[in-house]
Amino acid sequence: MQFADRIKQLQDNMFENGVDLTAIGPTSNMFYFLGYSAFADERLCTLLVYRDGAVIVAPAMSIEEIADRTSIDIVSWKDSDGPGEALQKVNKIQGKNGLLAVDSAMRVDSLLHFMDQFKPGQVISADELVFPLRLIKSEDEIGLLARAAAQADKAMQAAIDHCKPGVTEKEVAWAAETAFMQYGADEVCFTIVASGPNGAVPHHHSQARKLQKGDTIVIDIGASTGGYKSDITRVVHLGEPEPEVTRVYDAVNEANQKAMKFVKPGVKAEEIDNMARSFLEDAGYGEAFLHRTGHGIGLDIHEPPWIMEGNDTVLQPGMAFSIEPGVYLPGKLGVRVEDIVVVTDKGVQNLSGFSHDLVIKE
Repeated sequence: MQFADRIKQLQDNMFENGVDLTAIGPTSNMFYFLGYSAFADERLCTLLVYRDGAVIVAPAMSIEEIADRTSIDIVSWKDSDGPGEALQKVNKIQGKNGLLAVDSAMRVDSLLHFMDQFKPGQVISADELVFPLRLIKSEDEIGLLARAAAQADKAMQAAIDHCKPGVTEKEVAWAAETAFMQYGADEVCFTIVASGPNGAVPHHHSQARKLQKGDTIVIDIGASTGGYKSDITRVVHLGEPEPEVTRVYDAVNEANQKAMKFVKPGVKAEEIDNMARSFLEDAGYGEAFLHRTGHGIGLDIHEPPWIMEGNDTVLQPGMAFSIEPGVYLPGKLGVRVEDIVVVTDKGVQNLSGFSHDLVIKE
């Protein structure tokens, strides 16, 4: 019943906001409402939610697979016909100057189909209807996030074990990917291995650069299990670290810990960011902290709540997000320490079980 309940909650939000129709694409939002997300290609596939019902419009080739996963009525269309006639069959807003809410993660060609066939009076993002529902995780969702985090801990250890002089960033990344799949992940979402000066680029793409003695190595990895995501970052150093490396690492790690301890119901998201940022500013690294302190996580790697300045969202039990302060020194190194936490009734639970110690390998 959870999926029917979620659609009912969406319909309640639609009524409160005067929305006539919400179009959900083959995205994480479709997974949230159906427990299944269709393959996202040029063929229009959409869950259309009205205030009093729902229907799926899908290509004929996908009907059997979708019907196995939901009891919602399906209107199909053939490649030779296109989706126009199918959309007209389910059109309930044309001529009403209706308000259409559209999944912000769906393809723009789908939006063009809706504009052509429905001719809505106004189009808005469905985020304001959907993300208030996704923001608070259920016990089952938190369980899946915990399972994903445990897999990430094991994949992180595999990556660290592979770090040694002469091994490439890509080879370390592959070690993490292999471990993720061995430990039951559905898919690997990303593996960032940034060594030496590459560590100063927060979202560096792993390359063929060979690890060298003296390198500080940022490893940031994430995968999906049961649809829910993991995200963890740890740091390895090859050889005895210079004082500057230890100084930067200790500052980032302490910023992480201070921010985490500040998490509890009633605190604003921006206050968590301010806790980490002010500490790094006092340590002399304020200008080198290039991004927000964290992001929400669930069916997407990045989703609300955003742990950043200006976000006055009040934390509530069930919210899940990263805490990941970082310092980036161009031409030298980067350091980031990231955990996934969940707000509890009493404070915070850290789902990431991996040690925070700087890993030093000879």
